[in-house]
Amino acid sequence: MRLGVVQSHPAFLDLETTCERLKPQLDFCATEKADLLILPELANSGYSFTSKAEALRLAEPADGTGPFLSFLIEHCRHNQCEMVVGFAEQEGNSVYNSAVLLDPEGVQAVYRKLHLFHEESNWFLPGDAKPAVIERPWGKLTILICYDWAFPELWRQAGLDGADLIAHPSNLVLPFAQRAVVGHALCNRISIATANRIGAEKFKFTGGSQLLDSEGVSQFQTETTKEGQWVVDWDPACGRNKMPTDQSHLFEDRRPEFYSQG
Repeated sequence: MRLGVVQSHPAFLDLETTCERLKPQLDFCATEKADLLILPELANSGYSFTSKAEALRLAEPADGTGPFLSFLIEHCRHNQCEMVVGFAEQEGNSVYNSAVLLDPEGVQAVYRKLHLFHEESNWFLPGDAKPAVIERPWGKLTILICYDWAFPELWRQAGLDGADLIAHPSNLVLPFAQRAVVGHALCNRISIATANRIGAEKFKFTGGSQLLDSEGVSQFQTETTKEGQWVVDWDPACGRNKMPTDQSHLFEDRRPEFYSQG
């Protein structure tokens, strides 16, 4: 299949400008016949809120009826593709830092970020469910968001549950986060697509989006300061062999009875 990663530059609390910036990136991916696209965290709103009211301003429900998700679902419908994208999710008077899986039929799955970074807990509620392994015609997908990179338990569990790909919408600001994700790919022999953003609000975002194969090698080169989009061939089965040697198995060799459950 063809897998695309979009490194975008949302306009803070300006949805019209954000969509204008995204459209040529999405069109490029359509021309390259991407089957699945990964977009960054909070791709509809920007990141550096100063209040819950700001976080709610562009938040929308996870049912696909809001303006941002509707815009993206129409792209999926027109191009017969899937997409994972981060957005500010509104549920009543609550707001979550969430990501959805979209396809031509609409919203197929929602993940609410479990690990909130820095000031995020001032306006977002933390996620309330284990990341799912989502069955798709091509294989199995798990969604994690940004700061989840720091918690290896999530990545190992996704591998144990049979995920072929971890989609990782991000607004990364720490300069070593992308390197940490390489370790998750290697330790679990799993593909990971990190879609990061660029630009600066309160933080400077580090770009460096990557599609890692099961040996931790990125399938394209990115810059840290420019928008970009990349579409490459990807085999969902490439990480299903968990044996780095003919006598070693990354999961079967585990000794969980000796691991702390704390």
